[in-house]
Amino acid sequence: MVSPKQETAQPSPTLSASLEGNEGGQPSSDDDGEECCGEHEVCEKGKIKRALRTDIEYFNDEELDRYRGTAPDEYEDDAVEEFREVLYTMYTSEIEDWLKSLELREIAVPDALKDELFMLLESNKQ
Repeated sequence: MVSPKQETAQPSPTLSASLEGNEGGQPSSDDDGEECCGEHEVCEKGKIKRALRTDIEYFNDEELDRYRGTAPDEYEDDAVEEFREVLYTMYTSEIEDWLKSLELREIAVPDALKDELFMLLESNKQ
């Protein structure tokens, strides 16, 4: 005798969730061929994969490595402009991956750039 399939509740996306949306609620396939279930505004699988990632992905920003260990409030104006230049040359959908890359490289985002980052991340949600 086959038991009926039981569905489990899925966690809802949080504010700090990844912004990899699934437009139209349709299942989508990622790079490894696995499908998103399409039940969430933000793909839970993408959030988990990003959080567990340990490989460093560069966004044509190797020059920022010299800021490793610099505190967010210690950047000079020219350094903030270097970060800003990288930020505005990428797609908004890449920003969270870039932030993860900086985190893995132990590079803090300058305080002077954080408001712009939040604004761009919010605009990507819509």
